[in-house]
Amino acid sequence: MNLQIFTFALLVSGLPILAHAGDSTAELNRGDFKSARKVDHNGELVVSVKLSKSGKSKIRKLNETAVGSEIHAEIGGVATHFKLREPIRGDGLEMGPYSAADAAAVVSAINH
Repeated sequence: MNLQIFTFALLVSGLPILAHAGDSTAELNRGDFKSARKVDHNGELVVSVKLSKSGKSKIRKLNETAVGSEIHAEIGGVATHFKLREPIRGDGLEMGPYSAADAAAVVSAINH
């Protein structure tokens, strides 16, 4: 699985989204995302998201302070934990894997 997919999958889980990494906190809201959709990668369901300009800026700040740290995130009532192993780059990210219900909740929270 793509490390970037897994890394951000756990980052994006509740709107507003709060990601806590040690002393670092990033708060993402609906305006930080352009869209989200479910994608099946070899039987694993992930959520593909597009970040807005503000979302990319917030992720850049998180990248500077949270690489190597434990991250907790919530989106659409779906809580996740992960370790940010490397900086997230670009404006499109894939997160997961999720169950079908959790992926639907995340996509709905971002798109509505």
